[in-house]
Amino acid sequence: MGKLDKLKPAAVWKVFELLSSVPRGSGNEKGVMAALKRWADERGLAWKEDEVGNLLVLIPATKGLEKAAPVLIQGHVDMVCEKNAATKHDFTTDPIKLQVKGDWVTADGTTLGADNGIGVAMGLALADDPSVPHGPVEVLLTVDEERGLTGAAGVQPGFFSARRMINLDSEEDDAIFVGCAGGRDTVFSLKNRTTRSPKDSTGRKVTISGLKGGHSGLDIGTGRGNAIKILTRALWAAGQVMDIRLVEINGGSMRNAIPREAEAKVVLDRAQGRKFKQIVDGVLQKIAAEELAGVDDGFTWRVATVKAPRCLGIANSRTVLDLMAAIPNGVMAMSRDIEGLVETSTNLGVVRTEGSRVELVCCSRSSVMSALAGLVEQHAALGRLAVAGVEQPEGYPGWKPNLKSPLLQVVKKQYRKAFGKDAELLAIHAGLECGLLTEKYPDLDIVSFGPNITGAHSPDEKVQISSVQKIWKLFAATLKDVAKG
Repeated sequence: MGKLDKLKPAAVWKVFELLSSVPRGSGNEKGVMAALKRWADERGLAWKEDEVGNLLVLIPATKGLEKAAPVLIQGHVDMVCEKNAATKHDFTTDPIKLQVKGDWVTADGTTLGADNGIGVAMGLALADDPSVPHGPVEVLLTVDEERGLTGAAGVQPGFFSARRMINLDSEEDDAIFVGCAGGRDTVFSLKNRTTRSPKDSTGRKVTISGLKGGHSGLDIGTGRGNAIKILTRALWAAGQVMDIRLVEINGGSMRNAIPREAEAKVVLDRAQGRKFKQIVDGVLQKIAAEELAGVDDGFTWRVATVKAPRCLGIANSRTVLDLMAAIPNGVMAMSRDIEGLVETSTNLGVVRTEGSRVELVCCSRSSVMSALAGLVEQHAALGRLAVAGVEQPEGYPGWKPNLKSPLLQVVKKQYRKAFGKDAELLAIHAGLECGLLTEKYPDLDIVSFGPNITGAHSPDEKVQISSVQKIWKLFAATLKDVAKG
């Protein structure tokens, strides 16, 4: 008996449990796609796959609605793989350990994958729930969304036939989403040389942990701490009064997640060990008390003695820390059109050291494309000043709101009818695949909605059971209305 067997709607949770049983981190979707093909074959459903691995499953119309125009249901199968430091879990082999806590489904110390597994489950569940009338349905399941929406970017014209689409990758059940931000990444690479650590030197390891993290778009305006930036500030401050040589610095694992943990090993003069700890503790205590109190109260750190036989030179170490300190992070601008919406932001999501090479990865977003271009140019300029390699892959476009959308009018009507109030119309400061799909299919009419999900991209991720029931009701009513014209 599965952990979710008693939850309603049963068809949705059954598919979600299937998804959770197969590893599906970004770039590792072959296993889950094979499982979904078997699932479709067992039901006699036609499916096809494109060159980049996206899957289209065709669900026939219920009896009497065969002549209705088809509707595309869209979600992505991959998930962000984040876990707490103490959690033993291999995302390449282990299933997600599901837990039910009151009105919420969560995981045991890892990300849950409700983003966007619950949307995928809702689309496919139509095949197993005969109580929902609908016309022909095409379920588009994309890959590699979390690493840059490359699956959606690979969808070619003609892969599906529908011209009305419901995206189920939103995370607030009282809103209908009608627009999203575009985004672009920047990868910095600093090539250095290591040397023997000087005589009379000592090694220190500074570890940052306990931060909430979260989605680098949806949660960027919360004021949560970025572990990489916090660690940088402490090391940079110490470097102003003593010589610090980096051994390695690592933090974060996904460019689009606010990093919760980071650590660095450094070499310094043995006589400066106590002073180093005093400076680091002083900086971090102020950050905890003055910037993170009430926002990230779990923030903690540790300074420990370690062995460090080799390290970077002083000049190289300063360059790395200067660049990390100079890289912008957080909210850059708020929308002038939609109150409370972040317009432009950037997230220093990953730092990793491989030998003597240090790599930094930033994820920038904006609903104003010229502002995004300016931010990307700023990153490139900082890279040149630091004599760092800079890679800026092609990004993804935003999705421009269409408040006259016929499909939107249907969803608004059904929301009001079902819940007795109007849904809020919102744009989201995150990348949805809608923008890329409208580039390929300019006449595609899209809306996006979904159940309440909190803590996406972090081990605190959870999805609300009652909210899934609410959105299923809206989803079913919308499909019925659209099919009956």
